[in-house]
Amino acid sequence: MTEKSVVEKVTSSLPVNVGTNSIAAFGATVTPLAAFIPFLVQSLASGRQTERLEKMFAELNSIIEAHSEQIRSLSDDQYKVINEAIAAAFYTVNEQKLELLRNAIAVIIREPNIALSAADALSRAIRDISADEAKFVVDNFRYSKILIDAEIDENRADSLIVRPGTTEEALVSGLISLGLVYTKSSSWDAQMYEWSPLVAKLIVLLRRV
Repeated sequence: MTEKSVVEKVTSSLPVNVGTNSIAAFGATVTPLAAFIPFLVQSLASGRQTERLEKMFAELNSIIEAHSEQIRSLSDDQYKVINEAIAAAFYTVNEQKLELLRNAIAVIIREPNIALSAADALSRAIRDISADEAKFVVDNFRYSKILIDAEIDENRADSLIVRPGTTEEALVSGLISLGLVYTKSSSWDAQMYEWSPLVAKLIVLLRRV
């Protein structure tokens, strides 16, 4: 795929209203990353947000320059995930979430098979997951089951016990809405969940590169 089609495909599919295109408005010269970013003045909430995006895009530019051959052969699935991650960055003020988006883009560029046949689901996950939810996933993926229960006290090597009404329960609820956790079984006093198979791929995208 040509470099021109890279620009056309990514910028034309971003779900935003394209205004004046100028990466120079970030205080930088035109770089390889500019091909992926139709700059929107109205999308920047504050000076702090501009600084956050500048930092993220500077890091991404270095990654893109180091992987120029991979950029020229990006698949449609890779485009989808990169596109959604960049679009999400314009509406993200949390620095930890911006780092997650940066990580996801870097990994997708380097490891194309991660996005294969899972681009839509991964795009939704990285776009909508919060930094706290992502941390919960990474910290607890070692458990094969999640139990929402107020009574169980004993340790279970394969199960994470979450108490009703806690912050952890709210995080599990958010992951359920994202399709990353789903019901396995239940009883009158407990609910059991397990991870979606997509979570293994998502964790790869969340790692620092």
